Amino acid sequence: MQFGNMPDAARGFIFIWLICIFILGLYNLFHSVQVKRTKHIVISVVLLVVEYFLLQIISDILHRHAEKENVELSYTLGGIPVIWWIALIAGIMMISITLASFFKHWKEEHITPMSVKDSIDMLHAGLCYWEDGGRIILSNKKMDEICLSISGEMLLNGEKFYECIESECILMSDGTRKYFFHNLVEFADKQIHELVAADVTELYKKNELLEQETISLHKMNESLKKYNQNIEETVRKQEILDAKVYIHDEMNRLMLATTANAETPMSEEEFKEILILWRNNAILLGKQSDKTKVNGDITQVNQLAELLGIQLKWCGEEPGIMPKHIREVFIMVAGEAIANAVKHAEAKKITIGIHKNGKKLFIEISNDGKLPLGPISPGGGLTNIKRIVEEKKGQFKVDVDESFHLILQFELAQ
Repeated sequence: MQFGNMPDAARGFIFIWLICIFILGLYNLFHSVQVKRTKHIVISVVLLVVEYFLLQIISDILHRHAEKENVELSYTLGGIPVIWWIALIAGIMMISITLASFFKHWKEEHITPMSVKDSIDMLHAGLCYWEDGGRIILSNKKMDEICLSISGEMLLNGEKFYECIESECILMSDGTRKYFFHNLVEFADKQIHELVAADVTELYKKNELLEQETISLHKMNESLKKYNQNIEETVRKQEILDAKVYIHDEMNRLMLATTANAETPMSEEEFKEILILWRNNAILLGKQSDKTKVNGDITQVNQLAELLGIQLKWCGEEPGIMPKHIREVFIMVAGEAIANAVKHAEAKKITIGIHKNGKKLFIEISNDGKLPLGPISPGGGLTNIKRIVEEKKGQFKVDVDESFHLILQFELAQ
């Protein structure tokens, strides 16, 4: 069957089919120009010319009863069998679809202005660029929404919108917080304005939570300090109580021993031992009851050693180089060390060395008494000495080798 002898309805269907292909050809021509490929531009133009020519022929045949001139060529081509018309149009359609598919894949694999716009529209942060004077170059949907929420107007002028921003961090009507920062950036040999609106809602909430936790930790720290002070005071009171109980027991035991020996004849050696015990306990009792009364006189250390029958040896620097506050601490520590050496180590000789090294003062107290049988753990007298030294910003250390050493270190003022 010839194309010209087809029913008008069938030719009308082919005409509509060809119009759709023609529209697809326009799409291909637009994108071929966009991708700047000469080969695709030529193919698209040729296809459009052929499609237009075919549309013109079909239109002449459909309006054959109208008075038209120069339509003989259309009637001649209308005598071509229908199968060739359909094959030609189908071939044009396949080429057009192939071109359209190519452009679709090309857009997915290449960066285009539209792909850039689509990408910035997907950002959670607002983004806007404008020239001097306020003309918008580029903005995303998020910034449009923010502008509408703040100013009540569409984002048409960048400078006008920037003037509406009262502070860097703004609480929005939806409860979120936006942080704005403005920059000048180089673009096409000129400077343009960049405005970014970042969502800092979660960061702001975490910052508030951190501040609350900091306040809570500060309060807890103050409570722990008070608790620690209470513990130290309790420990000190307990040590004083233990010392008093110990002295009381010693005095009771001494009195019982004296009474028992008084009822029977004593040798001169036994009498001297009891007399020494009475003297040591009396000195110890006086020392515990008047521990805080220190007048800074070094002779107190010599007198205590003499009363307890201890040979005291000084070496190094003269005691007079010690500042008053260190001298008072030293007298208290030396008294405690001498008493402990007699009571626990049965010492006969104590050496006190004073050495100065730059801005540091070292004091070493050692004795020739019995060494501790086990590890030394702070407690009792050692705890008192450590506390007294640290109250004056000094350092305290115990060292045991061939003899027992107490080492004190202080910083000297300039």
